Amino acid sequence: MPDLNLGPAPERSRTPAILISFVLLALVAAAIYHFSPRKAADIRMEKVDLFAPHTETKAAKGGTHILGTPSYTEDNLYVVVHLSIENKLSLPLFLDSPEATLTTAAGVSTATVVSPTDAVRLEQSFPDLTPLAANPIGYNSQIAPHGTLQGSIILLYPTLKQSDWQAKKSANLTLHFIHIGPQTIDLP
Repeated sequence: MPDLNLGPAPERSRTPAILISFVLLALVAAAIYHFSPRKAADIRMEKVDLFAPHTETKAAKGGTHILGTPSYTEDNLYVVVHLSIENKLSLPLFLDSPEATLTTAAGVSTATVVSPTDAVRLEQSFPDLTPLAANPIGYNSQIAPHGTLQGSIILLYPTLKQSDWQAKKSANLTLHFIHIGPQTIDLP
């Protein structure tokens, strides 16, 4: 007959179970790190087009016109940046307001980014801009999961000329995304 043992069962060591759980946790962390993309979006600049219209407005003679408005001339520089943005995530990305700066010998100029809705009216005013600014993108443009968005961002540098762009020290474009950090690219 077996001996009667009324005492507690001998305890086993918890060390092997703790070590196994740490090893499994490290393997899961390594797999997540390995399979996660390093950058949420890959931005490639395909080309940059320049459009520098010289606009002259003359005072109207006779007929109806606005009193007190003299004739004037205006030089503006439109820089059309053609981009390809690849979404590396399994979630959609949304583009927020882009920003662009131009550094010249005279100082730093900040561009006004033309929204896609305003691009239609701009192209009506300047028909020569239409072939340059195909598929304008901007605020709230969506990039599908693992998809690619190709389009152009239209930048307006008021009172600058094409020679200012060609003599620049540097120019860059910063793309802000909703829920992820910004990415900056240099413009040629």
